[in-house]
Amino acid sequence: MGNRSHDAHNGVVPLPLATPVVTAAWLVQFRWWVIAGAVVALTASTWLLSALLPLGWVAALLAVQFLSNLWLWRQQHEREALEGRMGGCLLLDVGILTALMLATGGPSNPFTISYLVYITLAAVTLTARWAWATAAASTVGYGLLFVTPLRTTIDPHAAHGAMGPDLGHQVGMGVAFAVAAILTAAFVTRIRRALEEREQALAEAQRVAAQQERLASLTTLAAGAAHELATPLSAIAVAARELDIAATAAGVPPGLAEDARLIRSQVERCREILDQMSGRADASVAHEAQRISAQHLVDEALLTLTDEALARVSLRVSADAPLVSVPLASASRALRTLVRNALDASTSGQGVIVSASADNRGTRFDVSDQGSGMTLDVLARAGEPFFTTKPVGSGFGLGLFLARTFADRWGGVLRLASTPAHGTRATLWLPAAGSDERHA
Repeated sequence: MGNRSHDAHNGVVPLPLATPVVTAAWLVQFRWWVIAGAVVALTASTWLLSALLPLGWVAALLAVQFLSNLWLWRQQHEREALEGRMGGCLLLDVGILTALMLATGGPSNPFTISYLVYITLAAVTLTARWAWATAAASTVGYGLLFVTPLRTTIDPHAAHGAMGPDLGHQVGMGVAFAVAAILTAAFVTRIRRALEEREQALAEAQRVAAQQERLASLTTLAAGAAHELATPLSAIAVAARELDIAATAAGVPPGLAEDARLIRSQVERCREILDQMSGRADASVAHEAQRISAQHLVDEALLTLTDEALARVSLRVSADAPLVSVPLASASRALRTLVRNALDASTSGQGVIVSASADNRGTRFDVSDQGSGMTLDVLARAGEPFFTTKPVGSGFGLGLFLARTFADRWGGVLRLASTPAHGTRATLWLPAAGSDERHA
């Protein structure tokens, strides 16, 4: 459906389900503070507490973290694979923290609590997969701190500060840390998802409210225009009819009758446009809902198409598609808009597929064409009132706007999926009759 008006919220670029609350820039800044804090802590331990630390090893680890953060800082604006880069840096930080703990006291170092910070950061910044990966890496890293031979390879003096022979105490510390890591990852991830769902619900409510406000403004504007234009349009229609009758007299040029009929058809088009603008074309408010089968709805939508257009339409209506409860006139008009747009976007030799099937406690109507498709820029403006890519005089840019309004009002969803040069698929999903998801 390349040449058409489109749905502004078509679902091609859906609202993200896992949009990071913390951005890459924030993570970069956090890591700078971690590096600075580590340098301050090590300096204080060496000069004020006279601690014996393997400074060369520690400096090498901090250098690796510094370089990795410099790399992430340069990559933070690259959207592709950004999550993988951020997750990789967090896992690297867990590894560096483990090495630093091995070199500075092992499990007796109070900064082992920093593992939980990285788990929390992963849960807030990235998806659940990365949160659990960080939790697993932190648990393994914390467990390695109890391996005295591993510690002595880094710091020969570590043997002098080894844990006592009470293995039960060490096992208890490890189990306690593992439980804390699991609970931190689980609850922070759950809280983040809850916040995202609330943000999405709020954004959807704002979108619907804005759409209803636009529709109300459009209706008010059209009502005033219809009132002002009703009289002159009626006068033009009467004059055109009289001209058409007079053109049948002898001696009148043959083209005059055709011109009169053209004037009358254009007057009717003006009236139809005013009806669409005022919302009367979308009769979902005035008409009551009725239980309709998918086949009946499709047949009603195709009723006014010409024989030539019907020959290009292929139907695939599933027998198991549930009944829907919507106003027949409004639903058929919305589906007819999708079919006509598909026909307009296709050449005379290309067909259009209209299908209906059961899907997620509802019925899904798909209209697919093989036209020129749509670019992302066009999709971004799809469905805006008066926006259309059709030639001047071929479209008014209200069809999909009203179809989307109908879908929203009756608990449905209207989405478009399109690829340039490969056509477009329009999907109208309506909840099954009696479904809890339907609302008027």
